Order: sequence, then structure tokens, then C-alpha cells
Amino acid sequence: MKKNFFAVCITALLIFIVNNSEAQNTDLSTGKTITVVKHEGNGMMFNPENQRAVHIYVDAATNDTIYGRTGEIINGKVMHTSDGKYGYDGDEGFVYDKGEFRERRESDGYVRTFQGDGDVKLKGANYKKKIKVDGDVKTKDNDAKMKTKENGELKIKDEDLRVKIDEDGNEKFKDSTNKVKMNSDGTMKVKDKDKDYKGKVTNNGKMKKKKGDMKRKVKGNTEKIKNKQNANSTTENS
Repeated sequence: MKKNFFAVCITALLIFIVNNSEAQNTDLSTGKTITVVKHEGNGMMFNPENQRAVHIYVDAATNDTIYGRTGEIINGKVMHTSDGKYGYDGDEGFVYDKGEFRERRESDGYVRTFQGDGDVKLKGANYKKKIKVDGDVKTKDNDAKMKTKENGELKIKDEDLRVKIDEDGNEKFKDSTNKVKMNSDGTMKVKDKDKDYKGKVTNNGKMKKKKGDMKRKVKGNTEKIKNKQNANSTTENS
């Protein structure tokens, strides 16, 4: 076993020396610039300089964020944990610990249960996740909740923030002061309570805006502005 391990180390070092002109990558665990090599045996990404597995890094050539255990591109899926580190919960069965990947265990404060209907439940100190057999997923991390469905629907709830994307691609965003609705047909509505603003864009190019006492309407090359304090005006744009 030790001979095989040292053989892998020597091979990795040779690869590193031969490819010393490779672009350098950023290790998100340390913030340092490193070279990353794929392990020929288990397929994991590792740093040949210290012989440690790389957790999450940014590929210098493509600017993609990569998960080191599988080489998967995880752009937009990286979490910033409460202890100031970066994490990825898309690989539920493994944890990155002291430079190595290992299977999660109950001592991590993490319990996995398999239901009779095929659903899987994962539970940690402030974390819960349910993976249903039909592909729907529910996640709760502290006060944040997320629900994804097999058909592409997404719901997020985090303090005042609400996000909803339906199966047709229509999107809704809402917080304490703002509402935004963007439809897959190109129409959009915006509302800002603090700034007393409303906006609407239709799929045929019409636009309406209202801010305080002022109203603005654009249709094709015609623009109309209405203000209670001033006379109405109409402008023809060439």
C-alpha cells in the first residue's frame, strides 16, 4: 500500500514538473494560487505541491468554479458558511476535512435517513434537506429555505427575500420594498415602495413608468410625459 502511495506521489510530481507552465488556479480554502492535477486513480483534484486534495478552486483558464472531489463545475452553487469558509452541499455524502475528502458520519452532526418510499432526509445542527424520489428537493439552512422541483420550479425564502421561478421560466423577486416580475414572454413589472416607483414593459415594446407625480409612457417613437405640476408633453422621436 505504501509503495503504491509513493508511486502516485512521484508520478504527480513528475506531472507537475513537466506541466509547470500550466495556468495557476485559486484555492478558495486558502486564497492561494496553486497548480491542480487530476488523480488518475480516484479522479479527485489535488495540489501536487503538498499532496492534498483541493476542495473548491477557480480555474484560471475558464474562470469556472470547480468542486475538487469530482471535477464538477459548480458556478453559482458555492456557499459562504458562518465560519467564513466556502462550502458546497451538492455532494451530501462527503465532507472536506484537513485536506482530504471523507464520507460524512454522525459525529459531524449529520444524519442521513432513508424512507420507505425512497425519499432521503439529511439533517445537521442547523441544516435540513429532503430529497424526494420524484426529484423534488427541499433545503433549510438556518433561516433560509429553498425548494426545487424536477420540472425546474424554484422557491427561495430568506428573511424578507422571496424568489419564485416556475416551470415556464417566469420569475418573481420580492423583498421588504421591491417587487420584480419577469415573464418568459419578455414582459416585466417593477415596483419600489421606498422610491414610489412603478415600471412596466410589454412584449411589443411599450413601456410605462410612474415615479411620484410623474408618469411616462413610451410606444414606438412616441413618448408621453404627464406631471401634475407641469403641462403634459408628447415627443415624436425620429
